[in-house]
Amino acid sequence: MSADRLFAGVFAMDTYFYTSLGAYAFDVRCEMLAELGYDATYLTLWSAEAEADIPRLAYVKARYGLDVAGVYTTLDIASAPAGSAAHVLELIETLPIPTQVAVALYAEAPGRTQSDATLDDQALPWIERLLAVADRHGHEILLYPHFAFWLERTEDAVRLCRRLAHPRLGLSFNGYHWYAVDGKQLSARLDEAAPYLRYANVCGSRRLPEGSGPMAATIEPLDDGELDNFIVLAELQRIGYRGWIGFQGYSVGGNVYTKLQRSLTAYRSMITRLAKRPGWGVLGA
Repeated sequence: MSADRLFAGVFAMDTYFYTSLGAYAFDVRCEMLAELGYDATYLTLWSAEAEADIPRLAYVKARYGLDVAGVYTTLDIASAPAGSAAHVLELIETLPIPTQVAVALYAEAPGRTQSDATLDDQALPWIERLLAVADRHGHEILLYPHFAFWLERTEDAVRLCRRLAHPRLGLSFNGYHWYAVDGKQLSARLDEAAPYLRYANVCGSRRLPEGSGPMAATIEPLDDGELDNFIVLAELQRIGYRGWIGFQGYSVGGNVYTKLQRSLTAYRSMITRLAKRPGWGVLGA
């Protein structure tokens, strides 16, 4: 199998473009990604300024030759109808093209309750409302496990997907969040996720000492950190995943262009090796 056929394509999450000095403009992001050789862009809906970029998704393909891999948002499952959940529904209604909508679910405040199945019945009606919007507009809804959120683990997303069994509902595998939670049983987690997996994102990472702050591990370019992303990609290939691969860039900062270039170079090296030497991706005990 040739390296360019292992996965559908590669995108950088727009979290790369937020630095301590400010955020890069939407069109600059697209120009940079296209010049570097990325296949798609991505939009994180975490502020009014980011939401203002939604209409721009309509011209990304024609102007820059990039696909839109998806958008990301958060939803409070404990929200009243006038709260954040209703706002998320409104945002999805305005997306100008069909796409994948990744949703990280929390309860009242991130970190208050994690992996608590007793709140499933509170979450399911909101997911069903998201799916109703997806049906009307051709989107997919992807549950996004996020460290310290209620929907924290891949197992949580699998449980909800099984309960609803909706063709437009899937999940994302997020290398950083899996690693930050515990980084254990990668093969088992991906085997469970495989029927519902629609995209995956990865980054370099290393664990932080306890008490270092809200993040349990770093987020770094793909060629850095302790986490072995060659094995992560090998496991994704093993389960038959062929979709998008994204690069997480939250808090990376620094010289954005150079770090995006480093991550793409490292990724291409890994998938070339994986295509030539798939046995290298099988670890011993």
